[in-house]
Amino acid sequence: RDAQESRGLGDVYKRQEIDSIGHIISFFCLTWVLHSILKLPLFNTMLTVAFYGALTEIGQYYLGFRSAQLSDFISDLIGIALFAIIRWSILMYRNRSSRRL
Repeated sequence: RDAQESRGLGDVYKRQEIDSIGHIISFFCLTWVLHSILKLPLFNTMLTVAFYGALTEIGQYYLGFRSAQLSDFISDLIGIALFAIIRWSILMYRNRSSRRL
């Protein structure tokens, strides 16, 4: 059998691309939920979630069964920024639409 075919489903989730997508989606959702629940200004929510992402990577550095990776933290920041860009775009669209009425 080909080496590619013999890999199990568990190996798929260990790939860097899948891990990065997971971090982006997770931190996008986390930022969305916290911004919606806490009603903090968007910038403060972004800082809080980024700090949490940094702490999780620092914590993983000291765990024997996990490893800290800069790429994970960058993926976290991308997820946070993606939410912020979408949220800001929605606010700008609503603001522009309300001026027309």
